Amino acid sequence: MGNGVVIYADDYVKTGHWIFHCGRSRLISRKPLPVPVMALEQAKKLNIGNMYALSDADEKLARQAIQSITTASGWYKSLRYRYSVLGENSELNSHVFDLLAKYEGRMWALRVWQEIGYDGESSFDITAEPYDPATYVDYAKAKEEAASSCSVPQ
Repeated sequence: MGNGVVIYADDYVKTGHWIFHCGRSRLISRKPLPVPVMALEQAKKLNIGNMYALSDADEKLARQAIQSITTASGWYKSLRYRYSVLGENSELNSHVFDLLAKYEGRMWALRVWQEIGYDGESSFDITAEPYDPATYVDYAKAKEEAASSCSVPQ
């Protein structure tokens, strides 16, 4: 990862249930993971994460889109699994889910990060960005990119 940290995903990949993206610390389940509906329902807070890549104007709109979309009852039930992340100790520490939704006539790609603490408890962050079909990475594309990212077949 450039800072002396080496991520090992061998144990996950050997199960046959995961694909590792060799250029990133992403682990993709061969079968989409279920949305953590109960954990989301029990979460006391959904933190709005950093959206550094957006202009100030787009970040303001993204925050408005998040607030509007997440007020709809059961909005999170439409989330889809995207990929998982291994931490510095090669342990599975988060899952990423996404949702495409319209706000004020514009499509937005929402991303929900489920951070899994050492105690097994989950916390959630959400971000949004304008949807661009040319650059958007959904589950199928993440899986395809991971499968072709390593020098050996997985």
